[in-house]
Amino acid sequence: PRSRRYRRYIHAISEKFNDSRLKVLYGEELIKQRVKAVAEQIMKDYRDSEPVLCVCVLKGAVMFFADLMKELKGRDVFYDFITLASYGNDTKTGGTVRLVNNLRESVDGRHVLIVEDIVDSGLTLQFLNNFFAEKNALDVKTACLLDKPLARKVDVKPDYTAFVLERTPFIVGYGLDYAQYYRNLPQIYEII
Repeated sequence: PRSRRYRRYIHAISEKFNDSRLKVLYGEELIKQRVKAVAEQIMKDYRDSEPVLCVCVLKGAVMFFADLMKELKGRDVFYDFITLASYGNDTKTGGTVRLVNNLRESVDGRHVLIVEDIVDSGLTLQFLNNFFAEKNALDVKTACLLDKPLARKVDVKPDYTAFVLERTPFIVGYGLDYAQYYRNLPQIYEII
């Protein structure tokens, strides 16, 4: 059960970031188009390959992951999920990435496609690349919904990107959250 202090904190957040502070960046139709385009790139690159283990980084990537997997027509794909933590209840990463829940599937000798919601500092992606390399993945690629290159702290780059942000707004919706709020919104918003 949540403490009274925690509930007050979350209530204060919801008051601070009410719906009037949300500005639509990408609508549902544009998101669908970009997800389909990313899936086409992935299918082209893995056309003659062994099956691919697609790893969803929970919780933020779940909507993107589900839509992307539906678009990977004719591909032999396996699913798995991994949970990491770096944000907590703030709008800035703490700088430390930690594994919360591990995979169930083996990655040894397999193609791995990381499906991430957003690549900003790059610390999560760097952590995952190292994590899968240590587990003897055949290769590791990344598909991300949003790329924020201006926020990068380490030198990493996703292989497939739906949207590139040319500035560093805080984004919610379509799986992305602020203190667990806004994940269920079907569009991508900037908190203003």
